[in-house]
Order: sequence, then structure tokens, then C-alpha cells
Amino acid sequence: MFNTETVVHLIGDPCLKLYRAKGKGYWYFEFDDHGRSGTKIVPVERLNDLSLDVWLNEGRTFAAAMRAKPER
Repeated sequence: MFNTETVVHLIGDPCLKLYRAKGKGYWYFEFDDHGRSGTKIVPVERLNDLSLDVWLNEGRTFAAAMRAKPER
């Protein structure tokens, strides 16, 4: 078993957070680097319904895509 802190720590991007959407049945990554911001929904009920490797891949891919965007 792992938690959100483990996922975010292992991804290692200080601008990335992971939240559970209360009452919605999904989780989402939030990226905020002042000039770049966005969210990515992960449609899964419980954090441990996906493996840690899947969470790390989802988070790293999302963070890389956000960093590739031009600042606003």
C-alpha cells in the first residue's frame, strides 16, 4: 500500500500535487508553476486500484507535458 505523498515524492516535481476528488470517484493531478497550470483526471475510485508504477508514469508524463507548454 502507498499514499499520495509517496507518489508525489517519487515523481519528484515540486509543482505537482495529487488529490482525491471527494464524492466524484476519481483522482487528479494538479500542476502549478505560476505561468503554467493544469489538471489531469485519473478515473479510479481508490488510489491503490492502480499500481505505483502506473501512478508514477501518469504523473511524470503529465508533469513533462506541462513543462513543455509555453508560460502564459
